Amino acid sequence: MANGYYYLIASLPELSLTDKSLPFDVVGYRDYIQQDLDPKDARLIKTLYYSYDISNLAALVKNPAAIWNKAGNYSKDSFEAMLRAPETLPDFLPAFYEDTHTRWERWNEKQFFNHAMSAYLDWAASTPNRFLQQWIHFSVTLKNLLIHLNCQKFDLSAMEAVLGKFAEAEYLRETASEHVDVRWWDFPAKEVEVLFHNPNIAQREFLIEEFRWKHLDTLEEDYSFGIERLLAYAIRLRILHRNLNTEEAGRQRLQELMHDITHEYSMPETFN
Repeated sequence: MANGYYYLIASLPELSLTDKSLPFDVVGYRDYIQQDLDPKDARLIKTLYYSYDISNLAALVKNPAAIWNKAGNYSKDSFEAMLRAPETLPDFLPAFYEDTHTRWERWNEKQFFNHAMSAYLDWAASTPNRFLQQWIHFSVTLKNLLIHLNCQKFDLSAMEAVLGKFAEAEYLRETASEHVDVRWWDFPAKEVEVLFHNPNIAQREFLIEEFRWKHLDTLEEDYSFGIERLLAYAIRLRILHRNLNTEEAGRQRLQELMHDITHEYSMPETFN
């Protein structure tokens, strides 16, 4: 659009990392903006949403009974049809199928997801939008660094878990954990290490999400009313929904524990 998406962006409610009530879920937001997007910009939104498709595809191949995530670009019926004719798979997926399908039977769902996600990230790294390129590189580098720190903590290998072929990812794969030195990265790795070692798990998770949020603010400063603002809004919604889902899972687990205590544990007679 010649004048960008001024009115569309202006119509979006502001988001805060501490929000508990959201104006959209990720599907509702996509539906809200879709009809106003230029085709090339709609393709960028599709690129951002591909991670949901990867989760769905991994489940379809390895755990067909799993609930389908409607945030993906493709329905379950569409994916089933495309797998019957792999040449009809979109974007990076035909090459992924051709290179790996003989190994799918040996992979578990997590391994399938990691391999497919790596293929997606390598493809998305060449997207023609600099904002999306920068965000994907930042996001995967942060994820890989956290994977490395977690594996280092528990004396595990990070080789299979590290995603993509970015220089930082290749370095983590090729370097023994005890010899990893990330000072050469163009990335605030020391800040992430401090956050990771916070003993308060809930606070640590919030601070890492805040770190993501602030970096998104920085990337967004260079743009006004183009597709980048709409991409950033989708990313923020994803962060917020992940936080809310984590909180809800925690509440459910606490309720289950309290139920077990009150219904299965008999108090001593002296306390009656």
